[in-house]
Amino acid sequence: MSEPSHFYSISSYWPISNYSSQAAFGTLRTNDDVHGSIPLCPLTIAIIDTPHMQRLRGLKQLGVSQTTYVCTTRTRFEHSLGVACLAEELLRGIQKKQPTLGITEKDIICVKIAGLLHDIGHGPYSHVYDGVFRKQLEKAMKNGKWLGQDFDASFYYGLPEVMVGWAHEDASLMMVDALLKHLGLEIDEKNLDKPLKQIGDGIDARCFGIRNQNDGDEDGNGVDSDQIILSYDEISNFSRRDLTPLALDEVNILTSRDWIFIKECIVGGPLPPKGKSIAESKKSNRISSVIGRRDRFKEFLYHVVANGHSGLDVDKMDYLLRDGRRALGESGKGSMTMIMENSCVAWGKCGNPAKCWECRKASQDIKLSSDKRDGYHLMIVYPDKEGRMIDNVMEFFANRFQKHQTIYTHSTTNAACYQICDILLLADPYLRIPGFDPDDGKTLLQLPLSRAMISADSYLLLKDSILDIIAFSQEPKLQPARDLLKRFHARDLYKMVGQQHIASTNGKEIDYEWQEELWDMKESEIGKNIIKCSALAENDRNAPTEVDVIVEKRSIHHGMKEDNPVNNVRFLSKNLLSKLRKNPDELPEAERYPESEYTAKMPRSFLQRTVRVYCRNPDGGIQDHVETCYYQLITQLQKRFGGAKRQQPEQEVIDLPVELSQSPFKYDNDDDFDDSSRSGDDRDTKRRKVNDDTLFQRVARGSKLDF
Repeated sequence: MSEPSHFYSISSYWPISNYSSQAAFGTLRTNDDVHGSIPLCPLTIAIIDTPHMQRLRGLKQLGVSQTTYVCTTRTRFEHSLGVACLAEELLRGIQKKQPTLGITEKDIICVKIAGLLHDIGHGPYSHVYDGVFRKQLEKAMKNGKWLGQDFDASFYYGLPEVMVGWAHEDASLMMVDALLKHLGLEIDEKNLDKPLKQIGDGIDARCFGIRNQNDGDEDGNGVDSDQIILSYDEISNFSRRDLTPLALDEVNILTSRDWIFIKECIVGGPLPPKGKSIAESKKSNRISSVIGRRDRFKEFLYHVVANGHSGLDVDKMDYLLRDGRRALGESGKGSMTMIMENSCVAWGKCGNPAKCWECRKASQDIKLSSDKRDGYHLMIVYPDKEGRMIDNVMEFFANRFQKHQTIYTHSTTNAACYQICDILLLADPYLRIPGFDPDDGKTLLQLPLSRAMISADSYLLLKDSILDIIAFSQEPKLQPARDLLKRFHARDLYKMVGQQHIASTNGKEIDYEWQEELWDMKESEIGKNIIKCSALAENDRNAPTEVDVIVEKRSIHHGMKEDNPVNNVRFLSKNLLSKLRKNPDELPEAERYPESEYTAKMPRSFLQRTVRVYCRNPDGGIQDHVETCYYQLITQLQKRFGGAKRQQPEQEVIDLPVELSQSPFKYDNDDDFDDSSRSGDDRDTKRRKVNDDTLFQRVARGSKLDF
């Protein structure tokens, strides 16, 4: 093998299992406003110092939230470092508490790298690119127009198609491969347990990993494992070096299997077939096997970065902490500290077998323990410490709901998102990004913004700075996009002119028929009905058009839509904590915490629905007119279906003898408790009050408290 023309020459190494040691030679650290000092090992540095990872510095984590909260300007680079830090911290804590799980240094570094790279596939302005932008793009191509401008679909003829169901996680998988290619490496699916395939200059695949030294001396003093990256030059000159040589067989290399495991941790399960999106592969009846860690006793590793069981993972922990600090001025870590410190691994029954890839996959594809606990998994659980952990877990999910309500879906922020989306759509047919065809790697493509994810070379160039490129362009066809961009830079934003909350006692059934009718309408149908109401108005000067109206059906929840997310978290009773150091197949079973034990702390509903209407037109008269028409539509629905609350099915009435002292009518205006003189309807009403005391009980328990 010829010597590379360039390489990562990192001649020093340091322990990864004892980052707190200041004596560790050459330790590099970066300061973080959430987690403090974060250590950076050579392996992490090599990954960070790639264009693919540095690209995240140009992507704001919260898109355009700075239009509402001026301090929310942090990038996905910061968040990625934080997730990597938490992933390692979580696994180190579990490794120390439960050594019988056999968590290796390679396991930890792989999950850490997954945390570092999990958002590497995001597009410009956070979820705008893979969310509303793609949704509106379909409408523009179907209608052939957007905001009154021609949108010619012929511009896209001959270009590679975007896979159905594409999302930023799919781009993350592509960008991981591109990052390895930049380092001169490639995953070799035919030799999974060997070093990565060397395809060019960069890091030598034979030394890209972890060095395992002896377990300790005679006195039991252990020697830490080290991460080390050596250059090709160092490998070639071992025999001529005065330093103690490092034999290649002493290096625990990150193999192709390990890098597939890293990608699987980003997805939270098996990788999709080539050419198929993650979303589409999940719909398939045929579930692929995991490759990275096939042992069933290691399946909990897949739920550190993206927890498919409960949604309680280090990704959410980090961004909730950061966003609360930057947007709302929150301090401290709240429940996160308790959750991290008390995390452990035990058996738990799956809360959603229909969507769980582990439950759906045939058992022969996973190495099972002798008892084959069907429907049970080794998962991250929490001890039941007199109900205190349930408080912390509930606080986590309530915090998630609150952040979505106040930050992520703030009306001003969403209005700005729609404006950014329109700018990108107006520019999409005419602004091209160069990149090579992923199939042959040689053919040069000129891809529009909406298809930049087809080529890793094009996607690497796509950042938030795309707006600056549009602003600097002299292309005449980009003038409508530049005009709208000027409005955005002057903070002349779209405006939310009306919203209607959809009432639901339990988050599932909607309480009012007219609200159910409104919610069941498509967004486009609501917009057309608003325009119809406008056509009936006498003042045509302020009459809006369909272009002026944006309808948004917003749903925010605690993590599991209308269901209680705590039901998918498993808790370990206090008397079973002593069994956590047993072998994996003998670990105790954690159980679901009964809702009856914390009913007073539950919200009335875990899901909130809202129908919002925005106006693109800056004219105040038109904005007022759209608002009036929206509420006229609501009034029409109320008249058609009635404004009364939907009747709930009555419970069966059981007549029981009730003494006067026990009667709920003791303080009624009547002097006597003699209802013989009352009408039948009155007696039925009173009986229902006797029998149906749920309202009284809920108030007494405090369950009307909404998070």
